[in-house]
Amino acid sequence: MQSTQSPSTPKRTDFTPFVLVGVVLVLAILAWRRGGFPLAIEGLRQGGLALWNVVPLLVAAFLVAGFIPVLVTPEVVRRWLGASAGWRGILLGCVGGALMPGGPYVYYPIAAVLLHNGASLGVLVAFVTAKNLWSLSRLPLEFVLLGPYLTVVRFVATLLLPPLLGVLAEALFGGRVEKIREAMTI
Repeated sequence: MQSTQSPSTPKRTDFTPFVLVGVVLVLAILAWRRGGFPLAIEGLRQGGLALWNVVPLLVAAFLVAGFIPVLVTPEVVRRWLGASAGWRGILLGCVGGALMPGGPYVYYPIAAVLLHNGASLGVLVAFVTAKNLWSLSRLPLEFVLLGPYLTVVRFVATLLLPPLLGVLAEALFGGRVEKIREAMTI
């Protein structure tokens, strides 16, 4: 995938990995001080197990994100999900978010690729918000654990939020979408 930055623009350093490594070191030191070497190793082991369980989903999500620009041209993304798509694009973002399986490691790479390839900021906000509020893959579990009444109340109470937040994001920040794209790390 090509970067939107011009060759003369210096790439900004992303300090997030350094911050996370710093947090890991602090936590490892705290674990070592609390329970010695065995507790620190146990923390690393549990983190490794969590990583092992998530790797297949991460790989699949990034492969899907890689196929999107290959199979769907930026022109198609702009036509259906760009700023000119208006309400249609925002509603498609809402439906896509509601239907998207998996956690943030699945939908954020896809959202990033869509934004990079021309989707509007409003569509992406609607997509991510709908994923978090309307996730159809989560509804059956919510129905069983919280009961039908609370599930319906929660769903109805949040029904208008994804499209409204998409419209609001587009109205307030849509003009800055190119700067947002330039700051992306993909």
